[in-house]
Amino acid sequence: MSETMWLERNIVSSVDEDARQALAARDNPAEFRPVYEKWLPRLYRYFYFRVGNEKDAEDLTSQVFLHACEALPKYNNRSRFSSWLFTIAHARMVDYFRRKRPVVSLDEVEEMSTAEDLPALSDRNEEIQRLLRLLKTLTDDEQELIRLRFVADLSYIEIGEVLHRREDAVRKATTRLLQRLQSQMEVNHE
Repeated sequence: MSETMWLERNIVSSVDEDARQALAARDNPAEFRPVYEKWLPRLYRYFYFRVGNEKDAEDLTSQVFLHACEALPKYNNRSRFSSWLFTIAHARMVDYFRRKRPVVSLDEVEEMSTAEDLPALSDRNEEIQRLLRLLKTLTDDEQELIRLRFVADLSYIEIGEVLHRREDAVRKATTRLLQRLQSQMEVNHE
């Protein structure tokens, strides 16, 4: 093992378990499986909630993993692995919408949610329906913040790296957005 590889691995081991797994996969492609298994559900959810159908979500998810495998030798551990991976995912999403320009509205998500995924509790269902209506009024950038934070379950640092914004700016924007949604939910509830 070269001195550079030894140094990289020792620095990474104290910083980011995901990066260590990525570096192991970079050296031995058979080691990519744990990375794939960990990130598959989160990437799939991220795409599914954006495109609204299983086929495209699966296709986009596989594209991200294919690109990640191919680009892994270039991964330099300057950013968190999750940010690196979701930056690839974000780029695939942009490409997808440039090519297809599909119309996936929150109405469709709302219909899917009410059909079978939500409990039959009418008060809770009504509250969720109000929230979905409010989410539809958000800008694309605001919706992307919600998706990255709550669907993909990324940290503020990771979201900042994906969107090329500072962590504190992402944190403030998300906090303000959530406060605004909460106050609108309270106003609508009265």
